[in-house]
Amino acid sequence: MSGRAEPVAPQGTADAGSRPALPPGVPLLTSLYLYVAGSCNLACRHCWIAPSFIPGGNGGSFLKLEHIHKAVREAAPLGLRSVKLTGGEPTLHPQFCDIVSVLGEAGLATMIETNGTLVDRALASFLRAHPTVTFISVSVDGADAETHDGLRAVAGSFDSALAGIRALVEVGFHPQLICTLHRGNVGQVEKVAALAEALGCSSVKFNLLQRVGRGQRLAADEGLAIEEVLQLNRTIESELVSRFRLRIHLDLPMAFRPIRRLLDDGLGVCAIRNVLGLLAGGELSLCGIGTSVPELIFGHIRTDNLAEVWCTRPALARLREEVPARLEGICGQCLHRDLCLGACVADNYHSSGRLGAAHGFCQQAEELGLFPPTRKLRRTVETRRSS
Repeated sequence: MSGRAEPVAPQGTADAGSRPALPPGVPLLTSLYLYVAGSCNLACRHCWIAPSFIPGGNGGSFLKLEHIHKAVREAAPLGLRSVKLTGGEPTLHPQFCDIVSVLGEAGLATMIETNGTLVDRALASFLRAHPTVTFISVSVDGADAETHDGLRAVAGSFDSALAGIRALVEVGFHPQLICTLHRGNVGQVEKVAALAEALGCSSVKFNLLQRVGRGQRLAADEGLAIEEVLQLNRTIESELVSRFRLRIHLDLPMAFRPIRRLLDDGLGVCAIRNVLGLLAGGELSLCGIGTSVPELIFGHIRTDNLAEVWCTRPALARLREEVPARLEGICGQCLHRDLCLGACVADNYHSSGRLGAAHGFCQQAEELGLFPPTRKLRRTVETRRSS
C-alpha cells in the first residue's frame, strides 16, 4: 500500500550525525505520508483509499495547511527527513504549491504520487524549481485510452496523464510510471513498459490489486491468481528487464525477488515502523488505511501533539512489539522478515485484525507449496526435513 516508496536522499530536519532522544523502544519517525486531498477528479475502480469523486476537480475535502505546519514542526525532533504527498489526488489541493514550498523550506525530501491529469508545464516547472522534490510517480493503468479510462472511470484521463508525464519530462524529471494489474490489462505489461520508456520515465512498477476500499470488489472479480503472478514475475525478470533501458519490476514481497534484485534500492520496502500518516481530515493514522480501519487512527493533529501520539499510543507500541519479532505464519519463518516487515502491515491488519498477521500473498503461496524454500530461516527448513 502507501508505504512502498522509492528511497530518497538523506535530507531533512534531523542531523544525520545524531539521533533524537526518544523513549526506549520508540523508533525514529523518518517520514510523514500526507493524504492532502480526501477527494479525486477520477473514480478509479481499484482505489484502496476510495476518496470522494469530484468531477472536474472542483470542491472536495483537503488537509489544512496549518495542520501540515504543525505536523512538520512536531515531527522534526523525532527524526523527520521526508514526506510523501498523496491523496486522493494531491494536486487538487488549492494550496498544493504552498505545501510544496513549506516542505522545501523545512528541507524535507518530498515524494509525490499523482494521477498526472492536472500536471501542466507551469506546475512541472514549479516543482522542478524545488530541489527537495526528489521523486514523482504517475499512475497509468494500461497502454491505451480504452484500458486506462475504463479502470479510472473518466474519459480522457489517459491522454491527460500522458500529457502530465510529458510536462514533467520536459522540465527534467523522469517520473516512475505505476500500473495496477488486473485481468483487463495484464496482457499489456510489455506495451506499458514500452510506453513508459518512450515517454522518458525512469522506471515502471506493476502493482497488484489491494483488497481494500473500491479495490476489494475488483480484486474478487478481476484479481490475478498467485500462479499467474509468479509466472508473470518470471517473464519480467527473464525477458523484459534486459529488453528495456528503464527499470521494471513487479511489486512483490522480498521472498519472491531474485537474489540479484535484493540490493536494488529502487525496489523499496514498506518502512511502516518509521512512518505516520496524516489524513485529509487531520487524523493521525498508521497510513492511509485509517480511512477504512478507524481503530488505526491514533488522534487528530488539531488537538493532539504528534510526538506524544508517536511515543505513547498503544497500537503503535503493539506494532513495534509484533513487527517483525512476532510475525505470524510464513512471515515469521521468512529469511527477509526483519527487512520486509510482513510486506504490508496495513493490508495484513485489514484482512485479519492483527498487526502481526502474515501477508496474505505469502501465506497463500506457502499453503500452495509455492513459497521459495531457500527464503526460509534455516531452522524452519531443517525442522521440516527431520519431520
